[in-house]
Amino acid sequence: MVKIKYVQKRVSNSGTVVWAFNPPAYVREAISDQEIVYTQFEDRLDAEAHAKSVSDMYSEAKRQERKDKHLPLGTVMSLVSNYKKTNAWSSLSDNSKRTYNQLFKGVFEVRLGQSNKNFGEMNAFNVSPMNAEGVYEFLKTNVSQHRANHTVKVLRRVWQVCKKKNLIRSNPWSDMGLRATPERIILWEPDQVTHLISYADSADHWCIGTLTLLCYHLCQRPGDMRQLRWADYKNGTFDFIQEKTKVRVTIPASPQLIERLETRRGPDDQIICLSQRTGKGYDRYSCYKVFGRLRKAAGIPTHLQLRDLRRTGATEMAENGVTEDQLRSVTGHKGRGCLNTYVRPTKKLAESAMQRRFG
Repeated sequence: MVKIKYVQKRVSNSGTVVWAFNPPAYVREAISDQEIVYTQFEDRLDAEAHAKSVSDMYSEAKRQERKDKHLPLGTVMSLVSNYKKTNAWSSLSDNSKRTYNQLFKGVFEVRLGQSNKNFGEMNAFNVSPMNAEGVYEFLKTNVSQHRANHTVKVLRRVWQVCKKKNLIRSNPWSDMGLRATPERIILWEPDQVTHLISYADSADHWCIGTLTLLCYHLCQRPGDMRQLRWADYKNGTFDFIQEKTKVRVTIPASPQLIERLETRRGPDDQIICLSQRTGKGYDRYSCYKVFGRLRKAAGIPTHLQLRDLRRTGATEMAENGVTEDQLRSVTGHKGRGCLNTYVRPTKKLAESAMQRRFG
């Protein structure tokens, strides 16, 4: 019998046999543009099929890595490849690496004007401020303002790092005066949150209802809440490290969360929001797909997204008189200025301010 890599047989505290997919760090790093996480399967064949798929992706990534070593020197793709060998790249979170890789893939294929080469094939030394403007305008027109802004900011960072390494002479992405995209100000109403959770439970999606409540009450990003394990929740308190910022947060659970979680307590190494349908943890794509389907069926407006619950919860805390420092201890923001993105001005906040001044 051929041994399948990354699959281990495990027995939970309740005596249930599961098959754990647990790839090593070097595999996750090699295919960082995909979300490769620890996952449990009830069926061995499902676990092995998933492991085989990841093993194939790893082999392809290593093949591409060998190919990258032979990229024509001086091209934009070669410069990005060199950037990925720096500490600036290795210090990024897995989520940021996935995003960067998606942006790189998109911009490499851009073709400016009458050029017979894609942008990725251009000589990086020859990329001028005019070329940078051309890339920006192409992405803004053909994709979105947000994608154009984000891509330019990432390329600015790549050139900045590579310039310090003496791999490039100047940074054409500097001082471009990017046009700001409108800030997202969408907030949920409490009864909408309650209704979605109730509907998810009735549709046998306890995990999605729980994920919704976690994002809302703890004011956290969906990615962090989706990957929480029972080991991160002890004695009514959550303690975990945020994936994006690497900030450790310790947050007492709300009474409603405690009551909900105690009904489904699982083994420490198990993901809290484990799908009852598949027995696996959600990746971000399947999570948003299921959430979107439930949201539609529940009659919740489609402009309300899972990520908006973090902003909604933070705004409600501010409305109830929570100080900035107290709020940062929950959201994990290092600077007070960052809270401006999450705490939205509301009538209740204005009323509270006037009451504190004149009341």
